[in-house]
Amino acid sequence: MIRRTIASRLTQAKITLSQTMESILDINRRRKTLPSDPSIKKDQEQALSEELKILNKLAEQQAVLIRKYETALTKQPSS
Repeated sequence: MIRRTIASRLTQAKITLSQTMESILDINRRRKTLPSDPSIKKDQEQALSEELKILNKLAEQQAVLIRKYETALTKQPSS
């Protein structure tokens, strides 16, 4: 891969990670405002937990990609 391609992929991965982190924070805010009815709360809590689990895995994958691209950029000679 050429340096420019790696740099653009790195930028895109950082944007995606930022959006994912914002979604995770939004879920945590929504958890605090759940209704007090236990039956509704349990269903919503379960749905939010599943969404949070998926987003955490996505964030982890994006972080790995970012590290990979940053490493590749440092190994590439400057053009």
